[in-house]
Amino acid sequence: MNDPKVQRSVTPRFSLANLLTLTALIALITACALAYRKNRAMVQELDGLQALSSRLYVDSDDELASSEMPQVADDFRSWNIHIPDEKNYELRLGIGAVSENGIPPVVSSVPIPAGQHRVTLYFGDFPSKEFRYVVYVDGKQAIEQTMGSDWIPGGWSSASGLNWPRELATSTAALQLAGRSYEPKLDFGKRHYFNGQSDDYVTRQGFRLWLDQPNRAYPPASPFVGFARGRRHLGIGLRDGLRYKSDSRSPYEWTFTRPNLRTNEPVLRVSAEFFARDGTILSNLTPSFPSWQLFNDARGEHALSWQADSAKSNYSAFLKAKVESDAAPRPTVELRWDASRPDEIGLRTADTPANDQISRWRLRILDGTKHLWRELRLGERTMNATKAIDSDMTKSSDGKLTLDLEDVAAADTHLRWQTDESLPLQILERTQRNYAGMGLYEGLPVTLAVQIPRELKPALSVSLVDEAPDASDSAFPGGAVFDEIQINLEAVGHEWIWLRAKPMQ
Repeated sequence: MNDPKVQRSVTPRFSLANLLTLTALIALITACALAYRKNRAMVQELDGLQALSSRLYVDSDDELASSEMPQVADDFRSWNIHIPDEKNYELRLGIGAVSENGIPPVVSSVPIPAGQHRVTLYFGDFPSKEFRYVVYVDGKQAIEQTMGSDWIPGGWSSASGLNWPRELATSTAALQLAGRSYEPKLDFGKRHYFNGQSDDYVTRQGFRLWLDQPNRAYPPASPFVGFARGRRHLGIGLRDGLRYKSDSRSPYEWTFTRPNLRTNEPVLRVSAEFFARDGTILSNLTPSFPSWQLFNDARGEHALSWQADSAKSNYSAFLKAKVESDAAPRPTVELRWDASRPDEIGLRTADTPANDQISRWRLRILDGTKHLWRELRLGERTMNATKAIDSDMTKSSDGKLTLDLEDVAAADTHLRWQTDESLPLQILERTQRNYAGMGLYEGLPVTLAVQIPRELKPALSVSLVDEAPDASDSAFPGGAVFDEIQINLEAVGHEWIWLRAKPMQ
């Protein structure tokens, strides 16, 4: 009964591993307890800060004031507001086309008396809720507006907050409570996710809720961007069209973007070359010709500084060559945007003595391999890059095939080109292995074109690539592409060349 072997078998054993496990478990429980206490303290502190931030502080009884209250639900926002005595104000809800410096049409407004009030906004901004917006003042419904489920067909993919326009921000006559713009959702089929990017200057559907004087009206937002007080780094030109944008990575090339095609990367990149009468050539290979500078005038005496003017329907900017050699010519090119030509940008050699030394110039339109240009139309003639390989072509030293296009001297030249792919190329790159890692154009499919007056005596040629960029012995994925378009021009007169970029049909 008192067998020592049996007694030893029921005696607890504690090894070093058991002790380490127990120690780790105690440490974990202690850490969790400390983290819980710290989190609870931080939550209490956050609640206190939110309550403090929602208090309404009025610096001047003669000015509007507001403070936002903690948000209790995703589709509700509330504010405490102060309305000055002896002044008439109304609460306005504007819904429709909106942008960073655009005010949408007022769909409803309500007078609001002097004193302190609470304003609450409900926004059911989904097709299932028919984009319904309701505004309450002191707990009572004051405004209701329903836009309908097809206001933004298919709904939106992202929403961005909007500040009050900069040019109006210094005025104390208005105070915005909320603003939002919606990026429409695009459907390209199952597993074809599209990730678009743009900026807040682009016109979209959206709303603003603000306090304002009853008799105050706002003109439509200018179709142009790039004014003196604007964000110049987003480009100059048309809000929803082509913009010129400086690029520090390639300061010699002219870079044109169109953010409403859902990308901030270039849709056009042009390298210009100039041939002087004394034999001097200025190009991206000229060490003393590193970049361009923007000016307000053709002589380059005043830096670019556009002033907003609602009556103006066109704006110009001048690109002057920055040349380190005093003896070298300094060509100047004028860029023009016209509100009546929303898909285009005009360019020409400026009417200035600096251009008298130039006899010829050339435009090289680049990045065909990035855009997969395979379809080209010159006048009534249509060409496919793959079939053009069999044409009468020459091969340059860098391995590119060059094809001279037939001159059409009797009329203006119209050239149009695009990819043969219907899906955005970012989807192609992501879903098809042979395109992986090529860095293709990320925006919506685009059709490009150029119109050249016959007075400039244009001579056109295109270069093609039929080999993969990373393997010279392999075919280019999907077939040959037009890599570069060259346009040789006489420097006579100052006729306009119009470049176009519009969504592909």
